[in-house]
Amino acid sequence: MLDSVLSALKNTIRFIQLKLTDFGDEPLNVDKVLTERFIKRDTPRHVTNELVLLSDHHFELLYPVCPICGADRVTKQEYRSRTPILGACGLQKLYLRRYQCTVCGKKFTTPLHAVVEPYHRYASTFKDAAERVLQTGYRPLRKLKEDLVTAFGIAPSHQAIMNWLAVGEEKRIQGASSQYSGYYCYDEQHIAVAAQERYRLTLFDSILNIPVAEEIAVDCGYKTVYDFLNGSLQGRPLVAITTDHKREYKGILDELGAAHQLCLFHLFKMIGDVVYAALQSKRYSYRDKIKLCLYFTAIKNVFRTGDLQVAQERLERLLDEYGNIPRGLRGFITGKILPDFERLTLFMRDGLVSKTTNPLENYYRQTDPESTKKKYRTSRGVLSYLAQKMAYWSVKFGRLPQPPTS
Repeated sequence: MLDSVLSALKNTIRFIQLKLTDFGDEPLNVDKVLTERFIKRDTPRHVTNELVLLSDHHFELLYPVCPICGADRVTKQEYRSRTPILGACGLQKLYLRRYQCTVCGKKFTTPLHAVVEPYHRYASTFKDAAERVLQTGYRPLRKLKEDLVTAFGIAPSHQAIMNWLAVGEEKRIQGASSQYSGYYCYDEQHIAVAAQERYRLTLFDSILNIPVAEEIAVDCGYKTVYDFLNGSLQGRPLVAITTDHKREYKGILDELGAAHQLCLFHLFKMIGDVVYAALQSKRYSYRDKIKLCLYFTAIKNVFRTGDLQVAQERLERLLDEYGNIPRGLRGFITGKILPDFERLTLFMRDGLVSKTTNPLENYYRQTDPESTKKKYRTSRGVLSYLAQKMAYWSVKFGRLPQPPTS
């Protein structure tokens, strides 16, 4: 890491104050001077401001500009000391030049934001490391502290780690992308927070394969889901949303003005559960069980096409044989398929609509598997963890939006 740090410093430091001991029989070696000056420092990130390095860890700006009014007419003031923890060697004392703007009169200090955030003691690299660990899987704070001790030899407090990862007091986290497709999936996941049942509400862009927003809620009723979707979609395009078959979703999406696709996977699963139970029962003859399977396949074939006319023709053929269809399947045809046929076939009218919520289900399996969904202690901790998983997923699995065609 020291080599990359020195390379970054060479690109930002324009002048170095030398000592007599820096000169000898051999020609002056700038790399050697930097190494000797920073052998006890671990500067983890690129310093974006152009700095002047004086002796004994004194820093100045090469071209000081007032951050308040943007004027370059500033006067030098005294040095202010900071004692951040920059590496395994522990605490290091730095001296940062202060300035006063002669235009607006405001004072400011040489910034080291790229190395240590304001009001923080630990270098930003430790926070980055903690975030990267969480992105690969859930870790309690105690385990995360042990990871930092092993990797860097530092042991920040639990509160310090929590502050690094905290998402604030808001109950909803938003994706970092500025562009969305308008085609989404929505679902909720049951989780446990301090042994209390909670719901993880998620809006997911099915085209770009990235999460849009997440929220931890105490219920998943009509108002809660509507407020979540309405708030998450503010300023974002909205064309269609794919959901499962919960009754309230129809009214919510109609109120939002979104086209609604009901998940075909959930439809087949609901019918399949009835068929499976019948196949395990001794009340049905072998002949009836064969008929049950054949008509179940015929129902699925109605939706196994991208052509709406073909789907309608297949459904009409089923209705012509309605009297021969086993009673267990008739209820799904008259009570579910016929009333919701428009919502079940939206994907045939718009090829960009996802016909299932599988993209979101896959996101759930990867970011919050069964082994961790009951280990959380606070809603804020859940969101802090999910914020890291959201960022990691978006970078690794997200699809870039396609430029508009002329």
